Amino acid sequence: MARIPITLSRTGSLQHVPLAVLGYALRRAEVLDPLLGLELPIKARDHTPGDKLVEALVLILAGGRATYQADRLLRPNRVLARAWGQAQFAEQSTLARTLDGLTASGTDQVRGAFEAITAARSHACHHDFRSGPLWLDGDLTGLPASKRAVGSEKGYFWGKKTAPGGKWRGSPVANTGRRSARGCTSVRPKVCMRLSRWCARPSSCCP
Repeated sequence: MARIPITLSRTGSLQHVPLAVLGYALRRAEVLDPLLGLELPIKARDHTPGDKLVEALVLILAGGRATYQADRLLRPNRVLARAWGQAQFAEQSTLARTLDGLTASGTDQVRGAFEAITAARSHACHHDFRSGPLWLDGDLTGLPASKRAVGSEKGYFWGKKTAPGGKWRGSPVANTGRRSARGCTSVRPKVCMRLSRWCARPSSCCP
């Protein structure tokens, strides 16, 4: 696999470097092969359906909320595209047509590809319960952060109040994780997760 040069010419061009490293690592480990190998009845010229599904995944990871943002967030960055195995990402209109063209059967294939990736790569699916329980982190509370921190936002946390005249800070860390039993987890509110849906393992503790 060819090396991908990364230069430090402009600060603004570095925001997607971690995403490029992730894509390069996933390609080398062949993690995305089930997704790239899908044969969907969708017209393809410069990009296969698998390429465009990967682009949709990258768009989500890059913070995109709609397909029209692909032209601004992804397409100009050819180095990022190369890291994910493409010469250049597809235009947003092409990406949107691919997603719109997914039938119920195609959607099932995409779901099956992600389930195959999870079953093969997830540590939870390969946990040996003979060695001890599986711990799942259910903590969704925020962390204290500076107002100038990248991505820092003021938010609301139930039961947390800021004293009058006090400076805003994020909510302190709360330990809401619970020990699992035979592949199930109990968090607040009580939830029972079936590992068997993703891992093809029996889960006798779930109803």
